[in-house]
Amino acid sequence: MSLRETLVDFQSFNANLERNAEAVQESAQTEAKKLSPEDAMNQARLVAGFNNAIGKLKEEDKGGGVMSSAENAIGSRIQSALVDAALTQPGLGAKLAPAVADALEVKFDNFDVLGWMGTGFRLLFPPTPFPFRDANPDAEAVGDSIRVAMFSDWGSGLYGAPVMSKKIASDPNYQLALHLGDVYYSGTEGEMKSRFSQMYPKPAGAVGRALNGNHEMYSGGTPYIKAVEAELGQKSSCFAWQNTHWLLVGLDTSYKDATTGNDDHNLNDRQVTWLNGLLAKAGSRKVVLFSHHQPFSQLDKQGPKLVAKIEPILKSGRIHSWFWGHEHRCAIYDAHPEWGVKGRCVGHGGFPGFRDTFAGSPGGNSLTWKSLGTKKSDQGAFLAPPAQVLDGPNEFIKDGPPERYSPHGYVTLEFKGDQLREIYHNANGDVIEDPGNL
Repeated sequence: MSLRETLVDFQSFNANLERNAEAVQESAQTEAKKLSPEDAMNQARLVAGFNNAIGKLKEEDKGGGVMSSAENAIGSRIQSALVDAALTQPGLGAKLAPAVADALEVKFDNFDVLGWMGTGFRLLFPPTPFPFRDANPDAEAVGDSIRVAMFSDWGSGLYGAPVMSKKIASDPNYQLALHLGDVYYSGTEGEMKSRFSQMYPKPAGAVGRALNGNHEMYSGGTPYIKAVEAELGQKSSCFAWQNTHWLLVGLDTSYKDATTGNDDHNLNDRQVTWLNGLLAKAGSRKVVLFSHHQPFSQLDKQGPKLVAKIEPILKSGRIHSWFWGHEHRCAIYDAHPEWGVKGRCVGHGGFPGFRDTFAGSPGGNSLTWKSLGTKKSDQGAFLAPPAQVLDGPNEFIKDGPPERYSPHGYVTLEFKGDQLREIYHNANGDVIEDPGNL
């Protein structure tokens, strides 16, 4: 069994920690002193960081042999390291057991957690981020009639992800294949190889591109940037294409560098300058943005820092539509009342996301679209436009009732002259929604 099919059983790992709670905390204090021998305050921060990461993983744990991960850098690196330890260090006492979806799960019932602590504690320090690479100031040329296969949060290597990969790769009529980011658990070199490079769909003659996700940056992003350059010929984490009628721009909203103060769910200033330069040369072309993170959301966090960086552009009405991932769901938004932007969340590519609970909806065994009205804050401020959210079971996850997880799928974008048509597919490639021109 390869890394791609190997999952962390966090329940057994956490149980191991709790059985040895006193010894684990003593070991944590010892390792913290080794890493910061003269700084008691930093020692306390290191221990607190470890405990917080474990708490975040516990909150997100799904159990039952299904992938789970937290939006937490340290926790995600711990998960990656535990899989690596199980596959490469059998002396630590981890074992593999069958899980759902033809996967194996690492069990930690007899894991030498104290022996692992020395290595595991070093995961508290963020890896050095890859040096940010500026994109070409000029957009690449593409034809006036092109088809784009678009998918996001696909890098689990399991469930609907390999199914849609094969389906997309078998379609010779795609000219572009675009991933909007996230390779799990933390975008390590091994994970990028097994859950990205070896699986990336390559329709005959098509160009591939992949955005940077927060999970890739949890390992500093170096494995990501190396993989996209080697596999896709992509030299930057942001990129642009254009034809006679359209300008398509992929933004890196995940790049994080503590030395410059740049955080994720944001844009660095160099990208803002680049985007403004592209727009200045775009003439009357319609503009489509792609990113990993969302500018707004009905069911998740908003993106105030991201929006603030390009608010003048948004208010100018230059952006026709914006596609993003990050949230593990599919949502079609009405046009933004101020910007006119038509937003789309397509983060349902391969991570097992729990189904949302909608008012008046008990859930069911068929795919449906749930209507949500304008979202406002508790103080009445506008947050997000009305939306249609895809609801239904996930046929590829056999953990308990089928209605537990939301469906996986991808989107086809068809550009023909000045028209853009969007088509929504399930993971098998069947059309589940064809709203027509966007």
